[in-house]
Amino acid sequence: MNKDKKMSDQIKAILDEEIEAQGKPSLRKFADWLMDGMTKDGNGVISHTTIGNWKNGKPPETEFLEDVLSVYPASDRRFQFALKLLAVKSPHVWGSGGVVWTLTSVIKPNK
Repeated sequence: MNKDKKMSDQIKAILDEEIEAQGKPSLRKFADWLMDGMTKDGNGVISHTTIGNWKNGKPPETEFLEDVLSVYPASDRRFQFALKLLAVKSPHVWGSGGVVWTLTSVIKPNK
């Protein structure tokens, strides 16, 4: 299995899992939930068509997923959802052994 096919399958699985956890809303309602606390201006707006593309395995834009991380607290499902997708797209950065997690163990907070 090639790398792109594997990533596509993982994206589909993460999206299906989250849609199932939400009670199987329409793609439009899922997009509205994902965008609830985000700006509706500019290129970062996610539509039900975009969600449909993700269901077909097209990877979400990294910039959008990073925006989700900056808008929602770590306890929010949307934050966790975005983090899972980022880990699939760039495991060397966002995965459990990636750069982001390595930095948290190296950087000591100022006291």
